[in-house]
Amino acid sequence: MIIKILITGATGYVGHRLALTLAERKNEIHILVRNPNSDNIPSHKNIRVFSGDITDKQSITTAINGCEQVYHIAAIVKPFDKDPSLFHKVNVEGTRNLLAIALETGVKKFVFTSSCSVIGSTIKEAMCENDTRITPLDNEYDTTKFLAENLVKEYSYKGLFTVIVSPSKVFGPSGFETKIISVNTIINKFIKGEFTFIPKPSKLVANYCFIDDVVEGHILAMSKGSSGEKYILGGENISFEELFNTIRTLSGTKARLIEVPKIFVKVWAILQWIQYKTIHKEPFITDKSIQQIFCNKIFSSEKATRELGYNITPLEDSLKQTIHFLKNQYHV
Repeated sequence: MIIKILITGATGYVGHRLALTLAERKNEIHILVRNPNSDNIPSHKNIRVFSGDITDKQSITTAINGCEQVYHIAAIVKPFDKDPSLFHKVNVEGTRNLLAIALETGVKKFVFTSSCSVIGSTIKEAMCENDTRITPLDNEYDTTKFLAENLVKEYSYKGLFTVIVSPSKVFGPSGFETKIISVNTIINKFIKGEFTFIPKPSKLVANYCFIDDVVEGHILAMSKGSSGEKYILGGENISFEELFNTIRTLSGTKARLIEVPKIFVKVWAILQWIQYKTIHKEPFITDKSIQQIFCNKIFSSEKATRELGYNITPLEDSLKQTIHFLKNQYHV
């Protein structure tokens, strides 16, 4: 059966792959994009492009017309913006617009893409969907995605079938370059033989999820998820040291790993801020985002596995595919 589906954020990493996957499965896909001339727009005969923005209610109404399902992935995802209110305008108010119009127009199911960063850092045990965050909400992205999650839950009480999915650190083959794919960028530099900086201590653990698993997890959340529920779409928990040793073995790279203490990164953040103030170049890292790096981020996808049938590709297999793609893409 052909289903008409609206996807926001289809020019981003996950949204692009999701749009193509659903189009290949013979669904009719509507994508709402700010720039209809973007090189990152997924191209397929079953994809229809609508120009607009989730902060503009009229463009949402046009794009959502006739759609039974919505995947809302669009968001401001970066450590800094010269206008901090933009995070709230897009991530919170944009989500509110989409939810309200989805309810009004009779959308049957709504999947919202959040992030494991909302759950925050962990101590020793893997965090689950309903665990209480142990660190403050101290940056615009985490705060606004947290507020957006609350809106999504609120609309489930109003009668809209809503599901939240929270990917961890996503990596894997992609059809285009984007600064957001930080894991891919680091892997690519490492296999090219460049010096690679990792946090000290290198025993810090994070969760890494393969792009194919995340895309399939979204589709499973739509078909099998329970309204009002949240599902972590993660992968394996592994330390920086173990991760890069595995990549070294699989790729044959001779690149050096350099452990960087937190104080050095703080100094770098200060220099980046001075640069922003003098030549108005947005900083790549800020004081607020440093804590996101120097902490454990250990998560469990057990709920998604149990309730959705979510499958995690073994890390070594997913890394092999990623390395093969990067070597071909960049002629490493």
